[in-house]
Amino acid sequence: MNKLFVEMKELINKQNDDEFEFFIANHQELLKEDPILFISNHVSYYAIKENVNKVLEVISFYQNAPYISMTVEDLLKELRQNVERLNAPRKNITIEELKTNLLSKNEEKIASCFDYLSKVNIRIYLDIIKEFLLQDVSYKYKTLALFILIEQKVDEDLKVLKDGLVYTLNPNMLELPFDTYEYQECKRLIEVLNEDPQVKDYAIEIMNTCQIKEFPDSFLTLDNVDFMKDIFIHMAKTYLCLQSSLIELSRRHEISISKCEEIISELNQIISK
Repeated sequence: MNKLFVEMKELINKQNDDEFEFFIANHQELLKEDPILFISNHVSYYAIKENVNKVLEVISFYQNAPYISMTVEDLLKELRQNVERLNAPRKNITIEELKTNLLSKNEEKIASCFDYLSKVNIRIYLDIIKEFLLQDVSYKYKTLALFILIEQKVDEDLKVLKDGLVYTLNPNMLELPFDTYEYQECKRLIEVLNEDPQVKDYAIEIMNTCQIKEFPDSFLTLDNVDFMKDIFIHMAKTYLCLQSSLIELSRRHEISISKCEEIISELNQIISK
């Protein structure tokens, strides 16, 4: 992949309007090289910001541009339909409808419920949420519930079934997994490394997956972020079939190879859940 597309992705994550717009203006050659990727990235930048008007403006700009291919035209139509669908007035869901769908164990219906709950006062549905958190369903959906409860600062002890055990959690006492100091510091240490951007992106993706799937627990502590940074990089290189020395990692941190392998094995088990 052209390194400029990697830079473009990094700018999307950085979310600095001036830098991103300067990049777009000065690298129009990328539009000819891979119009699908270039336009998708351009739209994604404003979609992440939830700036619907700007997303529609960007789509309209490309739709009115000369000499677009049928493939690009189809992409733009699909993007516009998705944005307009998301921006359409949302119908109210009755408590009974939400309860039926949330407890149905149908993953598509559960995901739709949390899309709705993220935009309303979740306290109205707290009795149903309590019941859902004790259901035998994929834990990733319970984390969605917990994320909304944390964001809305629900201050109540709630029981959650995870890996066969019941935990008592108070959302108001928890931080979102990507907001913790340990996560932010580990991510920063990865980002400043002199490594291939693809390796760093993959390492952060591995860390993100572990953070979400282990939540509210975490492998990251104040004392181990530097070590875990190297673990995530080693795992990323392994997945990408690149050379990486566990012996060097072990020596650098004065931790036995067997202990390093044990931690990597545990992380792989979490990822595969």
